[in-house]
Amino acid sequence: MVNVNYITTHNFNMYFMKPKLTSIIFFLFVVIVSTTAMAQENYYFSAVQGKMSKKDSIILVAVHPKMIKAQISGEQAANFKLLSISKGSKENTGNTIVTFRFEPQAEANGISRASLKIKSKSKTLLEVGLKGMGIPALEGENEASLSSILDLLDFGTNVGWTTLPNHIQPELQGDEISAGLFQKANDGDVTMTPIARYSPPSIIPFGYYLSSPEGPELKRVGILADSENFHEHQALYPTLESGATSFDPKDETFGFYVVSHTHNSFSEDQWNMINFPDRAAHSVRIYPVKTKEGQLKENSYLVCYEEASNGDYQDYVFLVENIKPVQTKTLFTTILQPNDFTGWDTFLETKGLNNDPEKIFSVKDGVLKVVGEELGYVITQKSYKNYHMKLQFKWGDLKWPPRENEKRDSGVCYHIPESEENKIWPLSVECQIQEGDVGDFWLLDYSTIEVDGKQNEPKQYSNVVKSKDNELPNGEWNTLEILTFNGTCVHIVNGQVVNYGTNSSRKKGKILLQSEFAEIFYQNVVIREF
Repeated sequence: MVNVNYITTHNFNMYFMKPKLTSIIFFLFVVIVSTTAMAQENYYFSAVQGKMSKKDSIILVAVHPKMIKAQISGEQAANFKLLSISKGSKENTGNTIVTFRFEPQAEANGISRASLKIKSKSKTLLEVGLKGMGIPALEGENEASLSSILDLLDFGTNVGWTTLPNHIQPELQGDEISAGLFQKANDGDVTMTPIARYSPPSIIPFGYYLSSPEGPELKRVGILADSENFHEHQALYPTLESGATSFDPKDETFGFYVVSHTHNSFSEDQWNMINFPDRAAHSVRIYPVKTKEGQLKENSYLVCYEEASNGDYQDYVFLVENIKPVQTKTLFTTILQPNDFTGWDTFLETKGLNNDPEKIFSVKDGVLKVVGEELGYVITQKSYKNYHMKLQFKWGDLKWPPRENEKRDSGVCYHIPESEENKIWPLSVECQIQEGDVGDFWLLDYSTIEVDGKQNEPKQYSNVVKSKDNELPNGEWNTLEILTFNGTCVHIVNGQVVNYGTNSSRKKGKILLQSEFAEIFYQNVVIREF
């Protein structure tokens, strides 16, 4: 019997095992001479066609170089190169180092596969798989697609598309989950290993964030290196400039972020909408980790970032382990009860507060029906400051004089002062709900806001038209969202940001839903306070 120990300096071992980028990973194997293959492991590389990857190596402990031979074989073996079998350095005296790398030929686009065998006499001591990703050139359409990256790295996760670009709409793709927040699943650290990067060159800080009254509180874990010595910005397993790949969030709920050369990207869409409205709102897609056989790896997720707008989501890809998702819906509170107006008051222009004998407003089974026969509203008794509000609305059939021949009209007014008298209409910021105009700003009673750097003229009624139209046909339920944070107000219609304002003169207050001579229905009225 011959005992052979080996150490691999590869930056990521088998798919199931704990990844480590900067440390040497130790493995101990007892090899029986009569056994042909005692270990199977995959090594992953990336390089531009016609050039070369970074080197990788295996250290055989207490083995002299003359005792072994190594050979790369397989249909695409020509794209890999065995560099040397040599004595170890001072730190590895008495050991043997087998060094190799990926050198894709000029036509070797996509994935190449081969195997490396290390033998002692006629017996195979070790056999490992070699996998390389070749790209024609750096950046742009030359990059590897997210699906091909995961295929190479032996993940069975379905990302939802196979081409390089896709889109940045919020609809879930493939196995994607909706959660943007997480908690630690078990004792020990959370690991956040960068497994791919295809982006412009620059250093990239990354980590996790906590919620605070001032917005996301960034907790940096590490920094991805720039591309001075190797194209680290277009590679698998990009090198760290500094920092680590693990952290301990304790019992906190957290999200993930990166700081690119242009902006920050967050795992929750809301912070992207609030802070960077000209960038992808849905800038992160998160997937459960699956094996090639489709088996889920518990508490493990792929966090995939889109820095620009082509929807490739492989700008930065992290394997994050020891986490469990927090369902976003649990963070929202229902503020419209199923069958009564608890927490709300009604107001009609002709009858005043909480006097509605004709039932202009009624709520049943979670649906608020607004007949709309006269001007009025339902208004929250509580004031709100920084929050994310969601609701659904659809139009009814009825329209009333004097607007029976005009567009159906309603709206959500917010940031109404607690001291404001009930009237038509109180001081507020309004998200317009009117046929063809859903998402417009109306600034009521001399309130102001800045859109595209320009403030509206303070007037009794001042209008700022939305940037795009995203309404559904009459009779269908539309989803309307209002994000407001420290004077920034965002109107979102069916998942699309349609209006964005800053420096609002109103930053907190009550919320109302209008009755304005048209029948309308509301449901699923929820709010998440920050």
